[in-house]
Amino acid sequence: MLQPPSISEDRVRKLLPSRNLLILIGLVLLTILAWSPFSADNSKALYAYFLDVGQGDCILIKTPSGRTMLVDGGGRPNSPYTDVIGRNVVVPALRKQGLNRIDVVVLTHPHDDHVQGLIPVLQDFRIGMVLDPALPHGSDSYMRFLAEVKKRKIPYKRAVRGQTVNFGDGVCAIVLHPPDERLKEVSSYLNANSVVLRVTYGSSSLLLTGDAEKKAEDEMLSAGMNVESDVLKVAHHGSRSATSEHWLDRVKPRIAVISVGQGNQFGHPSPEVLERLARRRIRVFRTDCNGAVMIRMTTRSLRVKPVFPSVKD
Repeated sequence: MLQPPSISEDRVRKLLPSRNLLILIGLVLLTILAWSPFSADNSKALYAYFLDVGQGDCILIKTPSGRTMLVDGGGRPNSPYTDVIGRNVVVPALRKQGLNRIDVVVLTHPHDDHVQGLIPVLQDFRIGMVLDPALPHGSDSYMRFLAEVKKRKIPYKRAVRGQTVNFGDGVCAIVLHPPDERLKEVSSYLNANSVVLRVTYGSSSLLLTGDAEKKAEDEMLSAGMNVESDVLKVAHHGSRSATSEHWLDRVKPRIAVISVGQGNQFGHPSPEVLERLARRRIRVFRTDCNGAVMIRMTTRSLRVKPVFPSVKD
């Protein structure tokens, strides 16, 4: 290791003629150290970007070694296929990160506001693998998605509880839901069987819940899944049908992110959900208010900040 050259006490006194100057220089050095690449706070980090895609979900995970996972792609809810969100928001955001490949694409469930934006991604980027719950759904958007996977011969896996994606740099994503035997007799078969992922890096973790609703939450807890996480992506855009009291007590998040469109027709996020979060003093970030949200996670700490202006639906 390089050592600084020696210097005598007399020379030091000459260089630092006053105590006030010494204090000032010390403060400057501390500031520089706080931002130094050798500082412990600047250790290798995982980044999670919750993109603002209006009323929909889209999350980009970048691991310390540069591996990537894209969870959902946004879209227009309950609408014919359109590539507007994918072309105008998702693809440019990925390009801004310097990406030409996505290692893992996860579709949590085949509703339009999760699947549409993934189609331009499949067309424009090299994809390592697609993970999908493979739920029967005949929408035009989902059929296009499956056709692109087949056309481009992308490795495809049916998501099931217990699968683990190991990124090889200390980051793992484990599938907590759905179980092999899909949930039935539910109000929404697609929402109830959304893919739920817990991403861990050292002692830090984040939970990505798709549109999983209360029955899915209860099933995961009954099955003994470890859901405790620092960051919770609030399910179903903050709908009252999810994010129960018991669920929050088990997840114990410090930060909650709600992906939701401004002035959406569904009334998301629900006042009841916002009240549950507020009672537990969980910091809440919303894409309709904050724009895209970035989480910077090390093995021991995390930071969060908004990064882009909001999309106006």
